[in-house]
Amino acid sequence: MKKVQKIKIIAIVLASVLLDIVLHIVTTSYSTMPENANFSLVASIMGTEITASLWALFAFSGVAFVYWKIRNEIPGKGVKKGLRYGTAIALLWMFAMLEGVSLFGNPIINEFVVGLSDAIPVFVLSILLSKLQIEKVESDLSVTFIFRQKIKAVSIFTGIFLTGRYIAYFSGVIQSGNQTRPLQTLVWTLLMGISIGAAFVLLDNNRDERSLKHRAVKFGFLIFGLNWAVFLVFMPLLFSGYLVDVLSRIVIDILLITSGYYLTFSPGLSPSKKDWEVSR
Repeated sequence: MKKVQKIKIIAIVLASVLLDIVLHIVTTSYSTMPENANFSLVASIMGTEITASLWALFAFSGVAFVYWKIRNEIPGKGVKKGLRYGTAIALLWMFAMLEGVSLFGNPIINEFVVGLSDAIPVFVLSILLSKLQIEKVESDLSVTFIFRQKIKAVSIFTGIFLTGRYIAYFSGVIQSGNQTRPLQTLVWTLLMGISIGAAFVLLDNNRDERSLKHRAVKFGFLIFGLNWAVFLVFMPLLFSGYLVDVLSRIVIDILLITSGYYLTFSPGLSPSKKDWEVSR
């Protein structure tokens, strides 16, 4: 990568972080910050604003890193890649934010607005990155799932996420609102699984000739895992007492999604040639 390209990527990340900060300032009245919060050591020393800004820099850098690593594998060409990637990550972050409704009883409008304040910048980041001129010629992968295969893939991811999360809820491995807000917990877990399946449909191209295990690990740990981890790490970075819970969520969810990918393409479930269509 040329030095000029690196400078442009850094500038795009910084601009996206600035947009994120501005949006959160504008939507302060919708903040879900708890009163008398038990802040982490980092937040106590540096202040909540600086800590949140550092998280944004870390998170958006992570999103940019993943895009740059997989850009030639995302279906489409040019800005179409950015649209797919930006939509996928924005969905993941938006629905992840909505878990606060079931976990803490926060108003859904507040969680939505706060989540949108992160989703919009990450979408803009992806579009801007996709418009950069790169050294390596981008492949124009236009093969996509037909509707029937999309439904099958989303169903598998949703079922795996729903089952795995409820095992974690009932066993107490991670915190949940299942005891106090069971309906909200069920709805969120279901919708989160659907959004993960949608991200898979948006980003997977099935042209990768590497082994199924390699592709499953790449999607679960890199594409989903890193983008999931950089978002969730906000809680233990800002508040005390969430580190173990968040780490457990990250590990459990990555393993679940890696398994979901593997099952989607495993023998008996993998698509045949007639299950693909080429968009012209």
